Amino acid sequence: MSLLTLLIPLGLMPTQRAQAQQDPFGSEAKPAATPDTPPSMTIGQDPIEQQLRRKLSEQTSIHVDEVPLSEFLHLLSEKTNTPMVLDTRAIEEIGLSPQQHIHVSLQNVSLRTVLKISLRPLDLTYMIKDELIQITTPECAENNLVTKVYALADSLKGKTPKVIRAVTSTITPDTWEVLGGPSTIVAIESVLVVSTTEKTHEQIGDLLEKIETAMQTGKTSS
Repeated sequence: MSLLTLLIPLGLMPTQRAQAQQDPFGSEAKPAATPDTPPSMTIGQDPIEQQLRRKLSEQTSIHVDEVPLSEFLHLLSEKTNTPMVLDTRAIEEIGLSPQQHIHVSLQNVSLRTVLKISLRPLDLTYMIKDELIQITTPECAENNLVTKVYALADSLKGKTPKVIRAVTSTITPDTWEVLGGPSTIVAIESVLVVSTTEKTHEQIGDLLEKIETAMQTGKTSS
């Protein structure tokens, strides 16, 4: 894959290069502490990729007016201290170039929202791969499935088949293996092993959180 590296805004001196290869953020990644009664959570993830997912949830503001895609991503990468690359080969295959103009003005929204809104008019998307946020085409993202392991919360234990039905029937239903798609979901007791796209994983996390909240609310009110 031909990738145009936009910026890894670390301000590193040459003596720090070896550290940067291990951690693009220039700091030691520390796993989040596990609460006594954890919600459904992904386990066994790369610490740097976990940090990237946290970066996607952080708020930022940006205003650009008709700047090239490559320059926009350079600015966004520098502003949010998040390593990004542009998959030039993939975007050129659909007739786009790094010089495609971007116009966006957003205040106090997540980095995830900035990427979604700014890339949508170009029919582009993003994925986390190789410890970077890669800007690419939806087709390319769909061919790069990510496998994650979800440990279900106590409130969902014993309800694994229903959780799977909820996920596969409400989140991108036509992409699951049962309907001929590439994505798979397998249960091992109260653990789900899911192979799907980065965006679908985001939706699974949101759905599990909503289900858990509703279950807890129901127990409290009963």
